[in-house]
Amino acid sequence: MDCNNRHRFTAITVFLALANMAHAQAGNMDTIADVHHLAAYFVAVLMISVFVMIFSNRLYYFREQEVSTEVKQLNTQLTLVMNSNKKDVWTYDTAKNVFSMLTNSSRMQTEYSSPEFAKFYAPGDYSTLRTLIAQICEGEKESDTVLLHSRPEKGATGGRLFQTTLSVLQRDGKQRPRTLIGIERDITDETLKQKEARRLALRYHTVFHASTVDMVYYNADGVLTDVNDKACETFGISDREAVLKRGVRVSDIPPYRDIDFDRLDTGIEMTVIADIDQIKRHDERIPEARLSGKLYYETTVSPVRNGKGELMGMVAAGRNITEMVESHHRQQKDSEQLQQRTKEIQTYIDNINYALRTSGVRLINYYPDTHELHIFSDLSKTQYRLSQIRCASLIHQSDRRKLRGLFLRMDHGRTGAFNDSLHTLFHDQQGRDIYLSFNLFPVTDRDGAITHYFGLIRNDTEMVYTEMQLREETKKAQETEALKNTFLQNMSYEIRTPLNAVLGFAELFNAPHETEDEPVFAEEIKRNTGELLALINDILFISRLDARMVEFNYQNCDFAILFEGFCYMGWSDVSPSVKVAVENPYSRLIVRIDEQQLGDVIQKLCRHAALMTKEGTIRAKYEYRHGELNISIEDTGKGLSKKSLARVFDRFARDENDMRNGTGLDMPIIRELVEQMGGSIEIQSEEGKGSTVYLIIPCEMSSLEKKTEIFT
Repeated sequence: MDCNNRHRFTAITVFLALANMAHAQAGNMDTIADVHHLAAYFVAVLMISVFVMIFSNRLYYFREQEVSTEVKQLNTQLTLVMNSNKKDVWTYDTAKNVFSMLTNSSRMQTEYSSPEFAKFYAPGDYSTLRTLIAQICEGEKESDTVLLHSRPEKGATGGRLFQTTLSVLQRDGKQRPRTLIGIERDITDETLKQKEARRLALRYHTVFHASTVDMVYYNADGVLTDVNDKACETFGISDREAVLKRGVRVSDIPPYRDIDFDRLDTGIEMTVIADIDQIKRHDERIPEARLSGKLYYETTVSPVRNGKGELMGMVAAGRNITEMVESHHRQQKDSEQLQQRTKEIQTYIDNINYALRTSGVRLINYYPDTHELHIFSDLSKTQYRLSQIRCASLIHQSDRRKLRGLFLRMDHGRTGAFNDSLHTLFHDQQGRDIYLSFNLFPVTDRDGAITHYFGLIRNDTEMVYTEMQLREETKKAQETEALKNTFLQNMSYEIRTPLNAVLGFAELFNAPHETEDEPVFAEEIKRNTGELLALINDILFISRLDARMVEFNYQNCDFAILFEGFCYMGWSDVSPSVKVAVENPYSRLIVRIDEQQLGDVIQKLCRHAALMTKEGTIRAKYEYRHGELNISIEDTGKGLSKKSLARVFDRFARDENDMRNGTGLDMPIIRELVEQMGGSIEIQSEEGKGSTVYLIIPCEMSSLEKKTEIFT
């Protein structure tokens, strides 16, 4: 009987004695009230209480000893299990943040703080462990397993690898983790063995697969003796034993029929291409072979000889390469098709790139997320990457608001196409401002979200300037049409005036009149007829000038001689009270000009000065400077008012008194002639003081000779 059973028996005996005593006293209840009996009962109860206390103490002591013994046994067993499985156990107190580890001596080591415990592991792995502890404490996980590396010992290249399983050992009253338990298993050697096994498997993988070829053995008589499963699979042989019993000879195999194995010293390698269906139709020797179609087969046949050189047999090792060959053929065909497609795509890309280069069109991408505009003239690379600010700096001030609006719509992800033309600060080879036309549309992903905007940028400078020129020409045509209408109205009026005079005086001849009046009638008819003829001639000539039908005949001539003649011909009707003078600084000046047209201009200007001057002086002079004839005609006549000066070159222009000089086309004809000869004309005039006409005519000078003295 063990100690625990003995204590139980003693306790039972004491309680039975007390029960008998109580029963004996139950018969005589009257005597219990006696004081002595009460004292005796009190002492008995006290002794029983002391006995129960001593008994409970000893019972607790023996139970504690029993539990300690059991714990030691369990710890010993746990240690044996840990040692046998190479496992370590540690606990973590969540409240104290303390780690405790169970050692092989079945005792708990000194508690480790978190920094001390961290020294057992690599820094990154300890962070992983802390993260797992936090997840279990927060209730995210009940348990989990992680791989942890220990810190390498001094001089070692690496630490040990542990597989650590962490779970809850104890919980508090609120079911929160109080103590965590970690079970570590050293898997370093196991991992190394696995790596080594994988390495060996990888090393021998090629050898293993290379050995899985068709193996066929023939004896010295050339009879099939053995064949492996791979060969049976290759040739479709389901009954291996039937083939071996048939006694197939090596000569039954078409590729081997011409080989003399008796004289063969070394192996022979060959690649066979056989039409199995044709062989079966004409020479069926192995009906067990369930093979069809074309066969590509690679084989090596080697003789096996003994030490005396005698033939013992033949070994044929081969493999069916039909699938590989056909795959190679398919790959070649696919490769050719791919090359053809690639070539077509490259040709297509080259055509696009060529079209982009020659047409001046550029492709553009705008990315709203980065606010960048990418411009490229080649599909393979981006030519420019421009921000919104950089783009704005390249656009003319008048179109920057338009550009900002375009960027704003794309940044907000607006759908639909965007078309606009912008005036840039660039210039083409002709010095014109460049206008660029943008065409953009959104590009979306599979979810329909806009990723970027793609489009074209085109140089529309020529078209813009053509449109501007068309508008200008249209405006000029409208103005010309208005001028023509005005000209026709004025011409009809101007022609009608002398024509009416001619008709009127002609009718006077038929009316009653005096004979002495007839010379007057005839003179008026003659004068108005001359005016009408001069007017018609000027109208026809200015019409030819407008149509650019007047031809200029440039020849070398001595302008020093011609100038005075032109001037005096224009002054033929000058008033006797007007003094005329010509300043000619050259005795000879050979220049290349149109003598007739320039002479008409000078004559008309001199005639105009004579009409404007009734008394005073008219002075004409010229000088050759830097490839130009500078001619001026100055008079002291009545001059022109500012209003008349502004309309002096208008056709059929009249002054404030509704008077015109000559036919009204002299000055317009002069300006047209001068401008078509490449020159320019300017008039300065002041009312009551006279006028000065400045004429510049470009020309080529051959020789000149100035006068030593100039006489006025």
